[in-house]
Amino acid sequence: MSLVLNCSVCQHPLVDPVTLSCGFTVCLTCLPSQQEFQRSTFVCPVKQCHNATHLFGPNLYLDNCINHIIKLDQPDAQKITESLQCSIGNHLLQHPITSHCGHSFCKLCALQYKIANDSCKQCQKRLPSYQFLQHQPPNVILQQVLSAYNQHDAPPMDAVSAANHISNMSISFDPSSSNTSYQAVPIFLTDFAVLPSQKLRIPIYSEPHRTFFINSLLNCRELQSLCFGIVSRDKANHKGRFGAMVKINSVEQRGKDLVVDVVGLDRFQVTSVLKETDDFLQADLEMKFEDGQDLLSASNTHWIDHRHQAMAKQSSKNASSLPPSPDSPMEDVIVSTPTLPSSPPAEPAIYTPAMKLSNRIHDFVSDLAHSTPSISFCSAIEGLLGPVWLESVQGLHGTLPAADNAVAMCWWSAVVLPVSNTDRYHLLATESLEDRLDIILSWIDDLKSQWGNCRRTAINSAAKVGQ
Repeated sequence: MSLVLNCSVCQHPLVDPVTLSCGFTVCLTCLPSQQEFQRSTFVCPVKQCHNATHLFGPNLYLDNCINHIIKLDQPDAQKITESLQCSIGNHLLQHPITSHCGHSFCKLCALQYKIANDSCKQCQKRLPSYQFLQHQPPNVILQQVLSAYNQHDAPPMDAVSAANHISNMSISFDPSSSNTSYQAVPIFLTDFAVLPSQKLRIPIYSEPHRTFFINSLLNCRELQSLCFGIVSRDKANHKGRFGAMVKINSVEQRGKDLVVDVVGLDRFQVTSVLKETDDFLQADLEMKFEDGQDLLSASNTHWIDHRHQAMAKQSSKNASSLPPSPDSPMEDVIVSTPTLPSSPPAEPAIYTPAMKLSNRIHDFVSDLAHSTPSISFCSAIEGLLGPVWLESVQGLHGTLPAADNAVAMCWWSAVVLPVSNTDRYHLLATESLEDRLDIILSWIDDLKSQWGNCRRTAINSAAKVGQ
């Protein structure tokens, strides 16, 4: 065990350990001086660190968990078990993250606890924002300690307290998972269909709504995120209805109210309704994953992450200009050496029919991005449908996917195009990717026809006025 309890800077046994927000633990004396902390830019002392930003409070606190393990005179399984407990979930730490106050929790436990509480359960110091916790790397040393402990020293599971798991239900977004059906899942009802990849802001005002929201949260261990299901309420009979699981990106507390930012992930189908009110369902459901051959490339992340790779470099450049989160403690956002973006997915070996359809949609969007209305028609909106339009759309819905990323192109274009909620729901309920892309191309043909008719009508009207 002592082999992993070394400082990430001096490589000697840790003395007064402090865990940084990048997940690395260092000796207190190995940290830079206070003058270094007060500079606008800061290079992390840990050479292995590749994080663009770091969170530091006005004071630095020792890592309570690691410090406790170091000071154990004769560490045994029972004492280590007590040290590695998550005080929120009351079970052995899983994917531990360490707050600036020095206390460690399971990431999923910390995320759900943050929704209803603004202060650390251990010391009452203010917790960082939900968004920061969502992106915080795990505590490297605690991960190593847990791995070694689970292999050699862990007592039987029934000897480890796990009575207070903070979320009652877990969900998987792994298409190869044997479990794609879930029973008695609480599901939100909205006035419109929510699509995969769609970004949405959900206000939660009333106390009953807030209680249901908290009780409906699902754990996703692959993504280390909290999720919940959404279905459109526009039909009287919800059996057989389609919806989307969404991942929570951020939660903003406004007094007693919440504003929740989410992004759609995968579809599901309601197979049986157990309970129904005006605002939610309790139902059995079955996940509807994308066919493996339709995905651009194999990945250990969700398919939606592919669309962010093109913007990774720009995001790292912009990180230095981001202000501190208003929900985080009194901290400075300190910039280190920017991280290079991950390599783009390899070119597919087979150019599928879905990819050909996706290219046609991509060509349409590209044409819109390069089009400019005629000056003689309306000079006031010159260029509005060109780069200005695309820049605005990408700012709201993410960057335009690669032409051969058919899955991402399907849902991105469905969110962007001006079509009815009925049309979007029809797309959500369509099984085949090729069929969905054909539907989108039919939308595009209809839009071209409508725009052409409108333009001809406007030009004829202008000509008559000129006479």
